[in-house]
Amino acid sequence: MGDVWYLFRFFRVVSPVSSMMTGTFVVLTVTAAIAIGADPGRSSNALLPVLVLQSFAASSGFALPARRGHYDLLLTRGNDRLWIALAHWATSIATGLASWLVLAVFERVVSGGASDHLSASGTCAALFLVSTLPWAVTVALPRFSGGIGWMLVAVTSATTLSGHIFAPWTVSSTRIEELAWPAWSFLIYPLGTVGRHLDGAEMIAVSPALAFAVAMLVVACRWVAGRDVPLEAAQ
Repeated sequence: MGDVWYLFRFFRVVSPVSSMMTGTFVVLTVTAAIAIGADPGRSSNALLPVLVLQSFAASSGFALPARRGHYDLLLTRGNDRLWIALAHWATSIATGLASWLVLAVFERVVSGGASDHLSASGTCAALFLVSTLPWAVTVALPRFSGGIGWMLVAVTSATTLSGHIFAPWTVSSTRIEELAWPAWSFLIYPLGTVGRHLDGAEMIAVSPALAFAVAMLVVACRWVAGRDVPLEAAQ
């Protein structure tokens, strides 16, 4: 446990999230809180910028800082690299999770418990996806690659495949052929489920994307655990 705590203390000092990114989260959280305070019914829309920013915060990249020697102290200390990867992921998404938690609690308080859109299952599913998949995709790539790639795929899908990808997200049945488009829509644009309490069919629709995100997280952690990271000067 001491080694794990050391990893988190290390990444608190050598943070994968810049101070500017953290400051932006603070600004967005305050702005969203003001909007929610004025109208708790707007909480879902108020959270969207935070989730978009979270996808970029999660796209922190591991390989490039490691090649530049930023993580030499960890990689040569004998720490389990699996725990290094998990600590890097956790610290990359911690600020965004804190922002969401503050807003979810604030929504409950100002609405007297009547509004819980920010703690709904659809919101949690979207938050998990934007906190996991961009990190896993970017682990071997430059910072922000996952967030930029996700945004490009979303915009391309919306403009070339269907203009309804940004429409309200709904599922009408559990038939596989009718679940395919909502499942793809959630993977590409998870923000469509924010504020929704997902029913059985909708949970089935989001499950493939969530399972894919978990699988990619496992692959990324195994890549960090088993990959030699030569310094740039040695290449």
